[in-house]
Amino acid sequence: MGPRILCCAQPQEVNPLAGQDEHETLETLFRNVDLSFAKAALLRCFHTIGPGRPPRSPLGVFRTFIVMRMKGIRSLREMTRLLDVDTRLRKLCRIKKGEAGYPRSVLSRFIRKVGEDNLTGIIEQKVVKLLKRNDAKTVDAVLDASFIKAWSTRHPLDNKKGYSDMEARVGRAGRTFGLGYKLHLAIDSKSMLPLTCVFAFANQN
Repeated sequence: MGPRILCCAQPQEVNPLAGQDEHETLETLFRNVDLSFAKAALLRCFHTIGPGRPPRSPLGVFRTFIVMRMKGIRSLREMTRLLDVDTRLRKLCRIKKGEAGYPRSVLSRFIRKVGEDNLTGIIEQKVVKLLKRNDAKTVDAVLDASFIKAWSTRHPLDNKKGYSDMEARVGRAGRTFGLGYKLHLAIDSKSMLPLTCVFAFANQN
């Protein structure tokens, strides 16, 4: 596994909204961020006409994954539980009153159907719009990396890699070392818009 471009990227061990009204912050985020640029790209991944059950709102599911990253929710099971009981989260994820929350099967299918290339394309399209809007020829980018812990122990014959997760590697994790991966993120320093991110082994800078 080499470095991969991914779409979203909040380290799951850190909750960036800690100490704040998380719902209010998320509501402000979705109120001020235009996600219509992602709608067409997402709809191309699902059938919208013909036989078969129509898909749940792809944009709503996309917002669900943004909520997961922002709140540091680590599992689809926990997210589906919250969507069954939290009315404000349901509204953020575009679940209508009386409608069932998104089950794990819908969230898992979304990941498979959209795929890495489409998620990368969504980011690139947003970056192009940012540059056009600002008439920018260059972007003042800020770079940083976050450690993501692997759900694995170290291999008994090689303590530099994982055992159950054989792609995980040992690398710097803050002031110590850990087994996992690194998420290298670039953002525009003025708008704080994520430009792109690379998912790599923990021992890769």
